[in-house]
Amino acid sequence: MFQVLRNDRAVTASALLIARGAIALYLVELVGNLTRPRLLPDEPSLSIFYKMPSDLTEMPGFSDSFEKLMAMPSAVFWTVLAGIAAGVLIQLFVAVTRQPDRRAALLTWVTLGLLLLPFGLIPLVVVVEYFPLTLACLPSTAFVLLLLRSGVRFARVPLAALLAAFGWGALIVFGLGRAYTGLAFATISGYMIPKDYLHPAGGDLDLSQFLRSMYRTIDLVIVHLGVVNALVVAAGVLMLLLLFRHRITDTVTGLTLGAAVGLGYSFVESILFIKIYGSFGSILGTTGGFEYWIRQSIGLLGGQVAFGAVVGAGLTLAARSQRRVLVASAALVAAIGGATATETLSGWLSGRLAGQVDTGSALDTLVVSPLLWLLPQLPFIALAVMLLVLGLRERAVTLRAAAASEAATGHLAITPAEELVLISPTLRLWALVRTWRRHGRGTALHLHRLQTAQLDLASWRAQNDPDLEAQGDELRTRVLQLKNVRAVVGS
Repeated sequence: MFQVLRNDRAVTASALLIARGAIALYLVELVGNLTRPRLLPDEPSLSIFYKMPSDLTEMPGFSDSFEKLMAMPSAVFWTVLAGIAAGVLIQLFVAVTRQPDRRAALLTWVTLGLLLLPFGLIPLVVVVEYFPLTLACLPSTAFVLLLLRSGVRFARVPLAALLAAFGWGALIVFGLGRAYTGLAFATISGYMIPKDYLHPAGGDLDLSQFLRSMYRTIDLVIVHLGVVNALVVAAGVLMLLLLFRHRITDTVTGLTLGAAVGLGYSFVESILFIKIYGSFGSILGTTGGFEYWIRQSIGLLGGQVAFGAVVGAGLTLAARSQRRVLVASAALVAAIGGATATETLSGWLSGRLAGQVDTGSALDTLVVSPLLWLLPQLPFIALAVMLLVLGLRERAVTLRAAAASEAATGHLAITPAEELVLISPTLRLWALVRTWRRHGRGTALHLHRLQTAQLDLASWRAQNDPDLEAQGDELRTRVLQLKNVRAVVGS
């Protein structure tokens, strides 16, 4: 797929295929929900129209928070259906009238928006309604985005791609995941919880059997959410790799994009869970502050960020492997397993330690609970780190070849002496430190800009794409201009 999709028409067609797959899966979930066994006599045909009992709706924020966690608001449901209908009509119009390629591509992207963006209303409501929590989560999230942007300077992911990946995770992955899983929860419950448990012959609720069935239902729902999230993350990474295919797309690129997608999802999820646990800490056994500590501090680079990184790196590895399906499937299985383990094993481990550590104590808050949450993730975090290290080693070889090739042209944008510093992150950092000490902050910043421009030029050289020849001249001119600026400042 990565090798043959080389024109915009093919890219838009692939993006439309992804959107159609997402809608087809949603329709399958709808059919399953419509045909599920009913547990209650007054249960509606679609579970999203179910009204919470009056004793629960009277609890401030409970019904609202539950709806945002697992269900799709009815207004969003009708918006999704309207978007699907409008998208189908637009595609029929394009097919019948045979629009020019440019206009057809524009209408295709409009169709994509109509099909997918209505699902984004679910997380958007969370972000806007709980705006103070959104502001509280922004600094840590921005820090990780900055780390993903600046952590790798050679062939770094474009800012537009990084923001698009974050938006895909925050809006589409979270929205689709909640829409799918909200329907699946009622469907699975209908099959896993027989009516006899709720309405036994003796008239008393068979509580033990009911709880066992409910636990099995929740386990299956967690697996379902992990599968859906991994698939939608993979779809977003694939789409972005296709859109930015003229850039270097190696393991580091896929890993960075996948991590950004996971960060977007984690951002909205953190807001929602902090709100829920903040409102019902006495019932659920924890607090909003603890959730913030776990999700936006100690575990900021874990969870969905790490799982998304594994998916993204796996997809780019699959693109260059002879066993593409096997490698891509392994990455998806790893992400699904990690997400499922995080939600299930951490709770199980916590239950085993119940009574041995005082709940809410400093030891529990700072050490035990974070460790129990991170422990199931450690193998997957280690896998992501290993893929990053291997990707950086491979990229270092590419940088050396590209810098040597540019230095050999004689354009003076990269001289042989500068090449030796440019290919070594350690020497680049040392050059900045020495420049700061000798000539001050201003000259060091200009050197940083020069190195960045030279790395961008080397990245263009490594792409070896004849369609981007004019871009090389622009990058080379930029480097020469910065060299003149540095000479003036340092004199």
